[in-house]
Formats: sequence, structure tokens, C-alpha cells
Amino acid sequence: MGPKVRGMFGGELPVEVRVAPDANHDSPVAVDLLVVYDKKLLDKLLATPSAEWFAKRDQFLKDYPKQLVVEAREWVPGQAVEPLTLTYRPGAVMVVVFADYGTAGDHRAAVDPQQLFRLVLGERDLAVEVLQ
Repeated sequence: MGPKVRGMFGGELPVEVRVAPDANHDSPVAVDLLVVYDKKLLDKLLATPSAEWFAKRDQFLKDYPKQLVVEAREWVPGQAVEPLTLTYRPGAVMVVVFADYGTAGDHRAAVDPQQLFRLVLGERDLAVEVLQ
């Protein structure tokens, strides 16, 4: 199904994940992939560093039960990860990714829900590579 059709009806977004052998200074990395359905909430999330997200995640979920869907994962350095699929319903505004690194930084990325992407968990931060 093409991106425009997925956007109208919702759909499934395949996500590739690569975890560097030295990711998070050789420690597991908790990752939350959020499908956001509200633009005001999106603005709030894009101003939230990952440490704050992980500390307040439960409250966000209570405050925005219909505007936010979270897929929580955790990977260890060097782990081979099978592609995963994010399922979303119509009206998805953005996919926001938070990674719980032990280093300072926002450790956050945002991707259009109709854009295929690869999540790369590096030594000190995450990166998102848009796929064609």
C-alpha cells in the first residue's frame, strides 16, 4: 500500500533497527516509539528530552490516552534486530522516538508516519535514516 493511502486509512509502518556494538556505552537502550495523533501534543513532545519522557511516560499516557500510542522496546549493544512494524490508525501526525541513553542530550527523533526509516542506536545517541 502506498504512503498516501496508508495515511488516509492508517496502516503498518515497517521499521529497521540497527544497534551499534558500543551502543549506550555498552549498556542496554530502552526505546519508545510513539505514534502521535495530536499536533499540540506533538509540539510538547518535541520539546521534551528523553530523560523527561521516560520519567513522565505514565502521566503522558494517562493525560493523552487517545492521542498517543507507545511501542516500548529495549535492545542490547550489537543485537541483531528483526524489522518491526508500527501499526497506526488514520490521523497519525508523527512518529516520535525516544531512546534512554546514559549521556546528556535530547535523544529524540521525529519521522513522518508514512516514511520508511531505519533507527540507528549509536554509542552516544540515536539517528534516523530515511529510506526510499
